[in-house]
Amino acid sequence: KFCVLAGDAAHAMPPFLGQGGNQAMQDAYMLASKIYEYNEQIQMQQTRASLNGGESEESLVEPNLKSLLKEYEHRRWLPTTSITAKAALLGYLEIGSGIFGNFRDTFFFVMGKIGVAKKVFLDAATPKM
Repeated sequence: KFCVLAGDAAHAMPPFLGQGGNQAMQDAYMLASKIYEYNEQIQMQQTRASLNGGESEESLVEPNLKSLLKEYEHRRWLPTTSITAKAALLGYLEIGSGIFGNFRDTFFFVMGKIGVAKKVFLDAATPKM
């Protein structure tokens, strides 16, 4: 009846922030929470019906899975979109061309020439004994 997408199936994540797996786990948790909430509503409805002497289920409010799935979508959309945009921007800064690419290339060239790159990367990787 319903098809729900989560993780990269719902939103492919650029790799530049390393957030793809994290976002997929948050999607899965939120989706599982909404399904659990739906199942709790069904169970509560069945319990009420049995306590009311088998009152017909038509007179009780039917749990609405569609609205719970909309809540899932609504709660995950903004954080996921924000992180996707940040990862895409960082990716452009890391591998893009144009003014940002030229700035990046010049910055690292100068840092290499004055020894900052060596101090930061090589010195930090050298064991001190």
